[in-house]
Amino acid sequence: MVHLAMTVPNTNHMLIFSCIASAAVIILGRSCSCLQFTYPNFNTSHMDDFSFSPGSTIANGSLQITPNTGNISHQSGRVVYAKGTLKLWNSKRTALTSFSTEFVLNILPQNGTAGEGMAFMITNNPSLPSNSSGQWLGLFNNQTDGAFTNRMVAVEFDTKKSYKDDLDDNHVGINVNSIKSNRQHPLNNQSIFLASGSDVCVQIKYDGTSLLFQVTLIQFSTSGQHVTVANRYIDLSLGLLDDIYVGFAGSTGDFTQLNQIKSWNFTTIDHGVKVGTWRKVLLALATLIIFSICLFVVLFMWRRLTRQRRLAYRNLEKMIDAHGPVKFKLKELRRATANFSGTRKLGRGGFGTVYLGYINRMNLEVAVKRVSTNNAKSDRGEQEFVAEVNTISKLSHRNLVKLIGWCHEGSELLLIYEYFPMGSLDKLLYASARESNSLSEASVLELTWERRYRIICGVASALDYLHHGSSKRILHRDVKASNVMLDEDYNARLGDFGLARVIQHDGVTHHSTQAVAGTRAYMAYESFFTGRASLDTDVYAFGVFIMEVISGRSPSSSVSYRNQDEGAGRTGEAMYIVDWIWRHYGEGKFFAVADTVLGGVYDEAQVECAVRLAVACCHPNPRERPSMRTVVQVLIGGARAPDPPFVKPAFVWPPSGNQREMEMPHVGVLFTGGRTSFCSMTSTSLTGR
Repeated sequence: MVHLAMTVPNTNHMLIFSCIASAAVIILGRSCSCLQFTYPNFNTSHMDDFSFSPGSTIANGSLQITPNTGNISHQSGRVVYAKGTLKLWNSKRTALTSFSTEFVLNILPQNGTAGEGMAFMITNNPSLPSNSSGQWLGLFNNQTDGAFTNRMVAVEFDTKKSYKDDLDDNHVGINVNSIKSNRQHPLNNQSIFLASGSDVCVQIKYDGTSLLFQVTLIQFSTSGQHVTVANRYIDLSLGLLDDIYVGFAGSTGDFTQLNQIKSWNFTTIDHGVKVGTWRKVLLALATLIIFSICLFVVLFMWRRLTRQRRLAYRNLEKMIDAHGPVKFKLKELRRATANFSGTRKLGRGGFGTVYLGYINRMNLEVAVKRVSTNNAKSDRGEQEFVAEVNTISKLSHRNLVKLIGWCHEGSELLLIYEYFPMGSLDKLLYASARESNSLSEASVLELTWERRYRIICGVASALDYLHHGSSKRILHRDVKASNVMLDEDYNARLGDFGLARVIQHDGVTHHSTQAVAGTRAYMAYESFFTGRASLDTDVYAFGVFIMEVISGRSPSSSVSYRNQDEGAGRTGEAMYIVDWIWRHYGEGKFFAVADTVLGGVYDEAQVECAVRLAVACCHPNPRERPSMRTVVQVLIGGARAPDPPFVKPAFVWPPSGNQREMEMPHVGVLFTGGRTSFCSMTSTSLTGR
């Protein structure tokens, strides 16, 4: 697991959450006096504020939900706020009460392995049920599980896969009257690890009008801030009565952990309370001041600015197919992404940032790609935007990411895709590799060989469709693990078409570009000489992708190869993934390249087929590479796997003719300080042009 190198102090956590809570209060309405409290930390003077089950206490500045001394295995516990209850309905009984709560939890494994978990709960029954340790998380037992009389809604933070319906040993779930979650949300793909001994900031919001129950988790690490959001629509009145208790529950099993709450803030929001007079006065003054300042500037600049923006918008709109995807308004996308909040950020690429959004009118979670300001204002940024919209809108394949819509207003360029909670393949692939020294069973099972082979087949099918199946022949030009999304069944979806180009129009083939584009570690040899992409360069990138999935190794990092005849103390030869796997292939060591996390559990015939295919796709001579149509036939067993030469041939350019060969250094890739440069690794034959 990834542990925090530096923990943000609790006071900072509470400051962050207090700002969030204050914003929620301003947006939703004035806070009522139903239930409100703040504990930046805990000490023994707060003992009377809570109800503790036997063994639960306050220690080390935290609420200890389960016992922290003595025999702590197979224990359960509850800590409930005792100085007030939450009212189910607002003051006018026109809607359910809205609330916001923020807390910092810390789960510290004992003896190296965690189990079982803890939960935030709202309930009419605050007492701890008997026999609720282990998988029951102090919430239920085998007699009460699923009973309506539990009157319980809980958010579980599960650290052990205790039964078959559990997603894994690191997830958050929303439970109603049962230990079986209505919805589970994986955390490994978001780089959030509950049982890391590090602080996890949790915010839970409930909107009594829309019935949206939203859970946000934030964890800080050396690699940055990691955020995930889980949503569920819940009508609390169907299961709860008035006078609701709020608190925490937890449990341990064969494996133990300390279930701790380091800070806690709770605020009730009453939609029924009208805005106070002081807010009306401030609003009127602010409006008057802003109006006075802006009036003269707006009247002077409005005509010219709006005319320029309208012309730019129309020009770009004309470039986009009218029968393409849905055109969204910017204000709708701002609402969907909480105004592009940092807590909604899913990732960042060369041309922009991707945010998680929720489109109300479609009842749909989406990924919103926001082209960066510099790119949006440049011709290249607009070209990439138009290329992506026009390219993807005409495609329809089960292994391609679906483009839902687009937006261009002012300087904003946005693309809206379907959202995949599992994230991209590289996060899962390299998360397993980082944990190879202390690998958990769940990590091994996530990317089984069966799933990897299905992913390879899915990407191959998508590329075959782009090359041979769509109405126009399309080059993807950036095939790599980070551009492959996974759905909940681990089916591959190839996305990110920012570099895609149509190369066949009316039967005439065109080169796609005269500038080297793509990710260097996946680029074919000829790309650096011609500066052009082709079907063959896509095939080469796919070959590198196969190697990446088989071995679990990054193409951008060198691999050490040591021959068995060399002494045990000698350092192996450093080489990149194509040379490394080709060397093993030449020596007949097909299975030596398989990812060690598989533990030798794979279909040997499929591994050998995949290795042969990967080597053939990465042949230095583009004319020797198979087409994607042939690749698909080989993968599904409809054609025989290729037999590339055992020794990797020299790269010769042009690929045919009797030109004089000359020795030039092989082009490798070296990443230093976030920048890409070339380094010499081996010698390769090149011909003069």
